[in-house]
Amino acid sequence: MSVTIAETSVSGVVVRCHAWLETMRGPQGYGGPVVHWWRNCLQFCGPALDWRYEGIIAGYLTLFERTGDTSWLASARRAGDDLVRGQLPTGNYRDSCFELNPGPAGTPHEAAADVGLLLLARTLRTRGDADWQQYLAAAERNLRGFYLARLWRQDEQRFSDNQQMSCFVPNKAGTLLEALVLLDELTDCAEDLRRYVRPTADAILAHQLPATGSTLDGAIAQISYGRTIQAKYFPYYQARCARGLLAAHALLGDDRYLDGAVRAMRFALRWRDADGAFPQVVYGNGCANRYPRWIAAVGEVLHVLDLLRPHGLDADPEPTRRWLLAGQLPSGGFRSADGFAAQVSQRPAAGPPDARDLLPVVGWTDKAFRYLTTQTLPGGGSDAPHWGEALPCRHRGEPVELVEDVRAIELRHEGRVAYRWRKGDRWATFGPSRGTTA
Repeated sequence: MSVTIAETSVSGVVVRCHAWLETMRGPQGYGGPVVHWWRNCLQFCGPALDWRYEGIIAGYLTLFERTGDTSWLASARRAGDDLVRGQLPTGNYRDSCFELNPGPAGTPHEAAADVGLLLLARTLRTRGDADWQQYLAAAERNLRGFYLARLWRQDEQRFSDNQQMSCFVPNKAGTLLEALVLLDELTDCAEDLRRYVRPTADAILAHQLPATGSTLDGAIAQISYGRTIQAKYFPYYQARCARGLLAAHALLGDDRYLDGAVRAMRFALRWRDADGAFPQVVYGNGCANRYPRWIAAVGEVLHVLDLLRPHGLDADPEPTRRWLLAGQLPSGGFRSADGFAAQVSQRPAAGPPDARDLLPVVGWTDKAFRYLTTQTLPGGGSDAPHWGEALPCRHRGEPVELVEDVRAIELRHEGRVAYRWRKGDRWATFGPSRGTTA
């Protein structure tokens, strides 16, 4: 389905990002390479039904609400249709594991996809469009058939991250909380769902450090195994925890959850760098692993700062807004990170960035897109992406150039293709050895 975007007052930054997203679509959804802290997924690049759909659907719904232009709503529905068509008989979604793809049952990715579906269902129900029920049904099938039936541990009163072992990840539980609260809003089964919401929000708070005057005050740990909490605190993931706690507060009215959300973001802001970026992880001893520092993903941090402003979190977003906006690529996508090459050494090297820093990833750019659709921004020049510009970087220690157009993303070394993903293909290819031509 082709969507024609009418003339609107939307910023050129957003329009260019939309145009880039369009090039990342195939018949079954949005594809492309993935880079992440834990591992990368550069070879499988097929359409993936993961958390990218949360930001894409939410962003298009925001544009529709702001402009009244139904073509934005059509884009949101098209994304929702990807999820409905890609749902498996188990209730899971096809290739929902992001950096671990290909494969289903990714967390928090399926809950994030459900959030997108439920936001779409809510908008359509408000408009009196009967199609809202199919998006609700798909999300409910996943939430009940996967999360409630297979990941809930009654003895621990919390959701495990997998079926094999007791493992709780607060930021993933935060995304699930949002989905459950939305499902509660759209269905008449409050008591059924609320018995999961309160213990899940309480489990997140149990992973939050108390107020002791430390720079770690309010930090929510990344993970626990059994009852052993790992003293690792990721500033970015505080935002996903905070969103879940805000959802629980809205549903249950318990001020502990609002306070937990505010304190988590105060921790993140305490560790914000002068340029607006955030370190990757802070450890219990107060040391930080700074790299890579996310760029596109800080859109989610900015979104949560906006949500918490009416609740007393008075934080200046401008350093982080500048950091985000400076990361838009000529193509309209956004840089993923800064400092992948320093992930182990923690010593930034001079010269071109790592190719993973520059690679635009749909599942990171959607977070920038969602935030920016809520903002009034200057036009920023032409609305059209600039294709084919060669961006110097390094890949596996070799100097290369990242080149993107509407058909492909490539890394080129001395005129030869070292890496190529043809947009729409399921798999990327790595170039021939030196001495041959691509």
